[in-house]
Amino acid sequence: MPQQIVPPAARHLPPRDSVRRSRWLVGLLAAALLGPAAAWCDVSSDGALGLGLRLGYTHTEDNAGSDAESLSVGAQLEGRTAVWHHLSVGAALYATAPLGDLDDDELFLDSSGGPDGSGYAVVGQLWLQADLPFGSLRAGRQALETPFADSDDIGMIPNTFEAVVLESAPAQGLWVTAGHLRRWAGVDSSKERFDRINGDHGASFVGLSYPVLKGEVQGWYYYQKGGSDIAYVEAVTELHEKVQLALQWTHQRDRVADQQAMAWGAGLSWELGDFTLSGDFNKVFGTGSVINGYGGGPYFTSAEQNTIDGVSRIRALAAGVEYGGIDRLTLGARHAGFSKGVGDEWDFTASYALGEGLAVDLVHSDMGRDGSNTRAFLNYRLEMF
Repeated sequence: MPQQIVPPAARHLPPRDSVRRSRWLVGLLAAALLGPAAAWCDVSSDGALGLGLRLGYTHTEDNAGSDAESLSVGAQLEGRTAVWHHLSVGAALYATAPLGDLDDDELFLDSSGGPDGSGYAVVGQLWLQADLPFGSLRAGRQALETPFADSDDIGMIPNTFEAVVLESAPAQGLWVTAGHLRRWAGVDSSKERFDRINGDHGASFVGLSYPVLKGEVQGWYYYQKGGSDIAYVEAVTELHEKVQLALQWTHQRDRVADQQAMAWGAGLSWELGDFTLSGDFNKVFGTGSVINGYGGGPYFTSAEQNTIDGVSRIRALAAGVEYGGIDRLTLGARHAGFSKGVGDEWDFTASYALGEGLAVDLVHSDMGRDGSNTRAFLNYRLEMF
């Protein structure tokens, strides 16, 4: 699950209705643990059962000066069986519930949003996997991390997908992924409901990655019948010890609007003692605009909130610094400037590992004329077996 914490001041004490919500979540977790756990525990040591808990706070102020604020508790219970005759089954239940009267920010809420939004629970993963001589085939609800279909875990519940995905390593170093997406749910979709992707047609994709020199090259193609097709290439290499260069290019065709767009990008990072310096650039060409796809998008200049998607002929330049010289603490600052469409953005981040499986993450985004957002998460992860 995501990141972070920090309940606002004590003036926001939970009223009685929020206590009932908390008891509902505890009851839900207990039922989930005592029901599925009994079944999962029947499997061999190759099976797994994990629990993630998250306390999250978010505050958003838009350019009109209005505020939205939420404090929520969330949980993720996931498990998989041992492999039996080359088959295994996995599932994950996600849940989030607002605390107190802080329930206005839709980032943490169900599809009805705020104000006075409600939490929700969703079976985000439920899959069957077959281990094949040349790889694996997984069908059902599952987590994905591809350039244009990913978890985008910025709230309480990430994106997950109803899909069929084949992964294979047919040659030394070569990795191939192919699949078909049918529906999705989570932070960027309709939250608790699995919505259709591209109507009844869905989206198909194939991706390849291969190590080259001191780096890697990957290429992806997404096909949507009657929708947008996306071609994407990315290459990363080590120019010198602790200096890394990345390049990206995408061509996207929107059949409905009869428009095409291309974007390229470059990124450079340099480890300098306890500091990591970075610089990124993107530029969009063509008659249309590029999109993020189903998730947060892969663009190098993407900030915590704003990206180059949806704006034609946009240019973006980003520069950042990260400091890791304090034990278990990482601090970061980054500025992303956009030529048009969205405001420039400053992002300030802090992550601290409190102990085994316990971490705090803080994110503050100042988007100038577009407002600001602050998020804080306290995350706990327990691997039961």
